[in-house]
Amino acid sequence: MKKFYTMENFLKSGYYNIPRVIVDNEQSSCEKTALRARILSYFYQKVYFAKGEVMFNGRRYVCFRGEFIARQVELAQYFNLDRKQWNRIMTDFQSESILKIERVRGGSRFSIVGYDCIVGKKSAQYKQANGGDKAAEEAAPKAKKAKLGVSVENYYPEHHVRGCYIPKLEIDLSKIPEFQEKNTDK
Repeated sequence: MKKFYTMENFLKSGYYNIPRVIVDNEQSSCEKTALRARILSYFYQKVYFAKGEVMFNGRRYVCFRGEFIARQVELAQYFNLDRKQWNRIMTDFQSESILKIERVRGGSRFSIVGYDCIVGKKSAQYKQANGGDKAAEEAAPKAKKAKLGVSVENYYPEHHVRGCYIPKLEIDLSKIPEFQEKNTDK
């Protein structure tokens, strides 16, 4: 049986950046607030974290960071909403500048507004407005250098993009006190 909860799997699996207000409101006593928070949480889990090609309805589309493509009818059914309720919620999100929705053949492209700012990456628009990549790098806080041979040429099959390679963990059990005791007992 394959173990799913290992440190290696945690490091390989990636993560979601979801604003805390959404997570907090999922448990709200107000059903309307909780529903909207669940929908946004779902969207943050479904959006792509890197640019790549997506097959939808037999067509190839390019999705950027913070976008995904789906059928609104299926999403409404997933959240047990009728079409009118779903459209009202989507209209609210658009009017509040939380989402942009664009029609594509057979579905809709959902874009989370300000996704790059939320996940901490400077957008291309920000870089262009502030003097290019070099100025943006100087203005942004410096990230720590990658450790353990981390490179950016791994493949994420769920989105068909290149990303981050994380090497296998190598643990020296002789340096852990509990294992040292077991070895001395033998």
